Amino acid sequence: MRLRPATGQPRLAWRAHVGLALAVGLFSSGLAALVAVTLLIDAATIPACEEANPTPPDLEAAPFAFDPEARARTFVQAMAGSEFQAAYEMVALEEVGSTTLCDVDLEGFWRTVVEGRTTLTEVGRFSPLVYSAVYDYLSVRLRLTLSSDDGSDQADREAYVEVLLTPDGRIASLSFFSVLTELGPPREMPSPPYAAPGSFEELQVTVGQAPWELGGTLTMPRGVGPFAGVVILGPHDRDGTVGANKRDRDLAQGLAAHGVATLRFDTRSEVYALDVARQPVFTMAEESVDDALAAVELLHQTSRVDPANIYLLGIGYSSFAAPRVAHLDDGLAGLILISPSAGLIWDWAWRAHQERAEVDEVVTEQEAHEVDVLKARAATIAAVAGGTAPPPDLGVRIDYHLNLVTYRPERASRTLRMPILALFGDRDGVVPIEDHEAWISILLGRPDAAIRVYEGHSHGMFDVRTMRGPELRLEGHVDEEVIIDIAAWIEGDWPRQSCRDGDAWYAGCHGG
Repeated sequence: MRLRPATGQPRLAWRAHVGLALAVGLFSSGLAALVAVTLLIDAATIPACEEANPTPPDLEAAPFAFDPEARARTFVQAMAGSEFQAAYEMVALEEVGSTTLCDVDLEGFWRTVVEGRTTLTEVGRFSPLVYSAVYDYLSVRLRLTLSSDDGSDQADREAYVEVLLTPDGRIASLSFFSVLTELGPPREMPSPPYAAPGSFEELQVTVGQAPWELGGTLTMPRGVGPFAGVVILGPHDRDGTVGANKRDRDLAQGLAAHGVATLRFDTRSEVYALDVARQPVFTMAEESVDDALAAVELLHQTSRVDPANIYLLGIGYSSFAAPRVAHLDDGLAGLILISPSAGLIWDWAWRAHQERAEVDEVVTEQEAHEVDVLKARAATIAAVAGGTAPPPDLGVRIDYHLNLVTYRPERASRTLRMPILALFGDRDGVVPIEDHEAWISILLGRPDAAIRVYEGHSHGMFDVRTMRGPELRLEGHVDEEVIIDIAAWIEGDWPRQSCRDGDAWYAGCHGG
């Protein structure tokens, strides 16, 4: 059932504007300029793909018991050397969203990468490893230098690729190979103009305990205090870096300019990617909950921060964990959710992928098949969780999902005895509209819940109408209006109108 405002106004235009969601980045890979290039389907016969015999899945192998960067380099170098049969044999066909190896068409895809520069002269690391527990993939990001060997003076080309690896070392699905355009690496984005110079100071701190210490940044307003405090729980590094944009840094510095202290920190899945991927048990507790609790405790112990006025801010995928953190620390003054996710964790993959496929309002046959593959995986996880299928049939980290069998973040919030602020952009493009509708439906019955929808705003609360740059590398800052609203809500200043009047959603309203 679709949630509609009481006024009967139409559903919000969540999926408008082709490509903007991808342009702003905003998905779990953390690289805004990584353009998800759909693999070409070539109807012609490709001998290499017909002759290849892919390595079957080895579910008994120790997870990620190999050098992931070396494995990714081997895959890339096989294609560069026209050894496509070897490259095809590394592909996890059941993962890549294709029915046959020939549908993958590595030859056609490699031609897209090289653009006539046929010699691979250098392969280097582009950024650190990243582990995704929900997919059970390791992401390896490489920088390729390609040159022409035909004697032309054609300039070298740099291609930035991401290879996703399964626990047994095969090439996985989704963005299993993504190409950054020739825009090059993102530039260093300056602080937002609303982060008034001299109004705050930033201190480097350590969150958590050995062996999982994480670097963090404490952004403190200048003055005697005591100040309200916010722990920022995001899915990427401490700055929320997506391409050139730094969402979490913008939030932290903007809030500090309004007299609110913040603590943001790196994630285990990036700092200790290979270590956590090799853990026999890795759940949402190890992924984010334990570290969020440690960050809250650190703010409690920080001078000039009011221990009775500390909030948790969860963004996007990390909002899954926010209600669980709040249940474990009832001393929190409130919960702030930006673009929150809803539903069961194992449905996240196919629903998010479907949302990205639909952002241009055209779902290709390839995209539809990829969604079907992920739906089948979700059904298998559900069967294992329900006791009707054995874990060996799964192929993903089962403990992560079984830990969340009955957990839906929006439903978990029902019993939280603290105020909740939920903010949504109507051009999200990452979190499905159904997630936002689920949250609003839950919060409508709570007088202590505050809601606002922002017109023209993306998943990370960027106003895409004001962003600048090429479409695949839009740059900007978190909208200052969002920061003003968060600071005002913390101060107890929020519109009195009820969200049951749908016209109030865009102005700000409360659930009661």
